[in-house]
Amino acid sequence: MKKLLLICTLALTVCGCWRKTIVGVSFPEPPVEIATNADFGMELINYYNIIQLPDGTYRMYFSGNPTDGIAENERNQNLYLAESTDGFHYELKCKVMDTVIEQSVFMVKDKVYPYRLIGSVWTGEKSWERGIFLWKSKDGIEFTDRKTVYEQIHDTQNVMITRGNRWKLYSRVVQERYKNRRMTVAEFNRRGEQVSDTEVLAGDFLYNTAACKVDRRYDLLFPTYYNTYGGTSDACFFRCYLVDGPWVRELPSELNRWVDSDEHWVLACPGFVFINGERYLAYNSRTRSHETSETGMVSRYKLIKAVIEYE
Repeated sequence: MKKLLLICTLALTVCGCWRKTIVGVSFPEPPVEIATNADFGMELINYYNIIQLPDGTYRMYFSGNPTDGIAENERNQNLYLAESTDGFHYELKCKVMDTVIEQSVFMVKDKVYPYRLIGSVWTGEKSWERGIFLWKSKDGIEFTDRKTVYEQIHDTQNVMITRGNRWKLYSRVVQERYKNRRMTVAEFNRRGEQVSDTEVLAGDFLYNTAACKVDRRYDLLFPTYYNTYGGTSDACFFRCYLVDGPWVRELPSELNRWVDSDEHWVLACPGFVFINGERYLAYNSRTRSHETSETGMVSRYKLIKAVIEYE
């Protein structure tokens, strides 16, 4: 028994960064642009996340509109797939699904259906009337067996963060029309069944959020602020928050120093990706996927190295 206790203690000491205090997140290098809408022959692109397959291939899933179908709203966005061998240079492969937006694709321990897609689909006529649904796939291209996760949660740009056989889903709810946007979190089992209450986290006006599992205890949220309480447009900027249970506290972060002055919309997109052992945050700048954005703006997909700082 004493020997087992000693082994566990040593293991926690070696891998014990989860016990340290996270004090900030730094972005030591400038962002790297990996794609624009023109690279994929699209009128616009948005909401992307990247996963790495067991064979080392990187897959980028993103929403987009082709050049022959300019959209006035997000209903016409479809889900597409591009691939890369190095994580930075992507080639468009195929369309995956129609009219699903603000999605994340992630992999689970399932020998038959290792891919999961969670995304937002309209449930009503109004733009804020959306539900969140879960699909599964054998190959990451053909997704089936749609399951309702939330009927009335507005949308999500966040993966389910895996912890053992359970997942944590971060999503966004609009408590009033275009006002007081809040983030929620809940746990689900591997079948997509909710196994905890949905908690509303602190922090008003959170628009897009990238969720990242840092270690055994903490999650990080990288949201952008989209509007004031009154619903008027405002400049977007990044914030970083540490999630410890239901509590959320802001961390020092200097990503904004890399944002160009003319990048009116800087949207943190779903998930993170590790490339050559380094953690990168994915985001889209200067998107024109919203009705208040400027006509002719260029969507630019970027990766920026994110370093978690411990005390």
